[in-house]
Amino acid sequence: MECFKQGGILDRVERGRPGGFRAFLYGVIRNVAFRFERSRAQARERQPSSGQDLDQVQRHEKSLSWVFDSAWARTLLREAAVLMEQRARDGGEAACRRVELLRLRFRDGLPIREIAGRWQTDAAVVHHEYARARQEFKAALLEIVAFHHPGSAAEIEQECANLLVLLS
Repeated sequence: MECFKQGGILDRVERGRPGGFRAFLYGVIRNVAFRFERSRAQARERQPSSGQDLDQVQRHEKSLSWVFDSAWARTLLREAAVLMEQRARDGGEAACRRVELLRLRFRDGLPIREIAGRWQTDAAVVHHEYARARQEFKAALLEIVAFHHPGSAAEIEQECANLLVLLS
């Protein structure tokens, strides 16, 4: 593949570039999307008119940058979840249970009281474990974001907050 050959596109990545690899990848995707949109527009120009004024139809498509950013955010969250799971395997049964707690809460949408009922555990205990699980996930997310977006602790915290806004 061209990307991996000597002199390919990945050779142009600059380690110290602001925004890191994410900014580089965004630029590559933006250029590919621009070429695609340009060729699609040229193909439309070659099509005979259908008599309908499609330019009057309001477009509700999300911007390319929003689609990219939300996909990037989901990817980083998945990486953080994988890191948390790896740490939980080393941390024992209680740590694995906290990973399961987050799955039940976020993937399945179960309230804490229902999870407590399923586990036959006091809801206050589950709330405490839920808070601990969220802190463990946040630590994993901070580590993943720091890898992709080097900067100060405050900048990394802000980037995490931005990711969560993208997903809400």
